[in-house]
Amino acid sequence: MVVIGGLSLHYVLNLRVIACDMVSTGIRIGCYWLSWDRHDFGFPQKEFDGSQLQKAQAIFVLHEMIQQNFNLFSTKDSSAAWDETLLEKFYTELYKQLNDLEACVMERIGVEGTPLMNADSILAVRKYFQRITLYLTEKKHSPCAWEVVRAEIMRSFLFINQLAKKIED
Repeated sequence: MVVIGGLSLHYVLNLRVIACDMVSTGIRIGCYWLSWDRHDFGFPQKEFDGSQLQKAQAIFVLHEMIQQNFNLFSTKDSSAAWDETLLEKFYTELYKQLNDLEACVMERIGVEGTPLMNADSILAVRKYFQRITLYLTEKKHSPCAWEVVRAEIMRSFLFINQLAKKIED
């Protein structure tokens, strides 16, 4: 188990398992237009490649990714598209993780002073999730639109896992 400050990061893997379970079983539907409606949400991968993002900054970005996922799935429109039990479990894990990360940030600030937050990276994450939200709005939160978003969210959780590993190293 890896600990940063007082924070154990094993929960990231637990969250990923729950997320994968939720998004993989949530809404498997046959959407005839999915094959041609491949939407590029512009995942900000280049913002985070290499060693440009330091551990302290990675914690902020990880927090923002989780916060944005929480915001996305806490809408009334999302509850219609997902299994309620899995969604509730997912909310609970996201909430626990956000609290743990906030405690980690506060502890780091106490030990190291205020860490430099990479505002460009945070903004890139927010814009990415804005594009997802806009897509859902344009598609009127249809089950097919949520299916497209499901695949995209799986990608974001791969990135969350990479960020957690960066923090662990």
